[in-house]
Amino acid sequence: MKTGEKNCVSDKIKIAIAGMGNVTSTLIKGLEFYKNSVEGLWHPKIAGLTLNDIAISTVFDIDSSKVGKKIGQLIADHKTSFSDVSIQPGMMLDAVPAHISQNGQIKSSNYEEFVKSLKSIKPDFLVSVISSGLDKTSEKYSEAALDAGCSFFNATSAKTVTDKMRKAFENKGLIILGDDLMSQFGGTAFHRGMIDFMTSRGIRVQKAYQLDVGGNQDTMNTMAEETREKKRNIKTESIAIETTYPFKSTAGTTEYAEQLGDSRVSYYWMEAKGFLGSTIEMDLSLRTNDSTNGCNVIVDSLRAAKYVLAKKDLAKVDTISAYAFKNPTKKMHIRECIKLFEDVFAT
Repeated sequence: MKTGEKNCVSDKIKIAIAGMGNVTSTLIKGLEFYKNSVEGLWHPKIAGLTLNDIAISTVFDIDSSKVGKKIGQLIADHKTSFSDVSIQPGMMLDAVPAHISQNGQIKSSNYEEFVKSLKSIKPDFLVSVISSGLDKTSEKYSEAALDAGCSFFNATSAKTVTDKMRKAFENKGLIILGDDLMSQFGGTAFHRGMIDFMTSRGIRVQKAYQLDVGGNQDTMNTMAEETREKKRNIKTESIAIETTYPFKSTAGTTEYAEQLGDSRVSYYWMEAKGFLGSTIEMDLSLRTNDSTNGCNVIVDSLRAAKYVLAKKDLAKVDTISAYAFKNPTKKMHIRECIKLFEDVFAT
């Protein structure tokens, strides 16, 4: 957005969230905290919008221990503006995750019931932050958003953004954003940044790997071989874009360690060549918190997307997805997508 351009977005950004887990809890706490602070906030304003312009209309989940309760009961240590919002039943079309099936019960709605519920809420966006590996459910959530007349944001690794779905959303004046959220300073973003910097300094990368260990439920679900392989491919392809030449690279989650909780430890090793073929080797680790690491990107994307919808400028959707996701339709270098996003939306 050009400097000095008047912001014409006056309505709140109403969101419905699928998944009442760590990310949603962190986002709710963040929306309250940033009413009076900008500390730790990447972009206080995007398209003239602050975090005060984001409102949570409802949250969906299938865990019977959460459905029917209010947010204030599940986040008892934080009073927020959304404490009275009730958790409604979501959908489940995949095998029920182990951590829920152990409790013995799920509480879900069928497709027609869910769409009806979404229509009554009338959010601007349905934001899916459900666990990895629930691909059928993720795809159904995107279809439900389309049928209910709201835009869709997919933080999961499921492939929901296809040419067919993009056109279907655009025909209704809506957008679909995804896939697979790239955290602000998580394993993939950091890995891409290091390769970008080495390449910009004339160093030629030869080999690299990134191995992630995490302790939250999403990591546990990723341990399923099919899910782990898919996420590994997405991460590896995302990293490879940072050079103009091929190099041997592997990236992915390798282990679940309960004691890490919502933290993630990423281990990196790189081998590169410099002047006269001299070897440059890098070996390091990075520890971050998954939930907080993703929230800056989520709130940035939602504000930019609201502006795009208000302006009916759907051509800028690719800029948002390249900035926010590991597996967007149009991939860009990490430095390029951040600069373009900020040039267009930051004020």
